[in-house]
Amino acid sequence: MQLLESSSAELTPEFGLMAGRWSQYVGLGGIPFGAMWCVVPAGARSHTDCHPERELVVVVRGSARVRASGGEELAMAGSAVMLNSGEEHVLVNTSGQDPLVVLSIYWLPEGGDGQAAGAQEEAGGGG
Repeated sequence: MQLLESSSAELTPEFGLMAGRWSQYVGLGGIPFGAMWCVVPAGARSHTDCHPERELVVVVRGSARVRASGGEELAMAGSAVMLNSGEEHVLVNTSGQDPLVVLSIYWLPEGGDGQAAGAQEEAGGGG
C-alpha cells in the first residue's frame, strides 16, 4: 500500500495551475493511467487545455466551474467530471480565498495503450 497525498506533492506551474504529476512517486510503475494533483489558486483559472486522453477530474477540496464543449458544470468537493478525448476545457476556482485541489486521472480512449497516456501526458496534456 502507498498513501499519495496532495499536500505532500511537489508542484510545478503548468497550464495556469500548479501540478504534481504522479511520476514523482517512487514505486508506481505500471499503472495503466496518468495522474496528477492540480491546485488552482483562489480566484484563478487554468489555461484552456485539450488533449487526446480522456480525463476524470475529481474535486478533492473546494469547488470548480468546469467549462467544456460550450457548457459549464459546478463541481463541488466529492464530485467528478468526465472529459472526453479532444474536449477543450478550463477549470475555474469559484473561491476568492481558498485554493481548488483536484485529482486529474487520464488515459487514452479505448484502443489506446494506457501506459502511453501517462508518457504522452508527461510531454504535455491534461489538467
